[in-house]
Amino acid sequence: MNGNRSTCYNPLTILVGMYSYLLEELSKAIGARLLVQFEYNGSIYVVEPHLVGHNHNHQDCLCAWLAERLKGADEKNRWHCFMLSDIRNLKLLDKRFSQHRPGYDPYDNSMSRIYYRI
Repeated sequence: MNGNRSTCYNPLTILVGMYSYLLEELSKAIGARLLVQFEYNGSIYVVEPHLVGHNHNHQDCLCAWLAERLKGADEKNRWHCFMLSDIRNLKLLDKRFSQHRPGYDPYDNSMSRIYYRI
């Protein structure tokens, strides 16, 4: 034995840590009404986060208004539901939004549980 230690990381522990970080950051963004930017299925989105919850398909998701169209984002419908498991490289931006968008429902019936909302 040469004294070198190799560190093993449990992938589940890393995943849970990243997921907790994502929830924490999204709760901050919703509370402060900050725009967020992230990658999702190969596209880049800038959104106004309005609600994070657990839907009836047992998936955690972010309901958000599309604020800016960036690389590859579909702009036909401004409301999007993003699965948290597919969000990558989340960044809170310094830009704030001030109003609820048309069609926003703080008691969204597509959710079985709401974690954070405006």
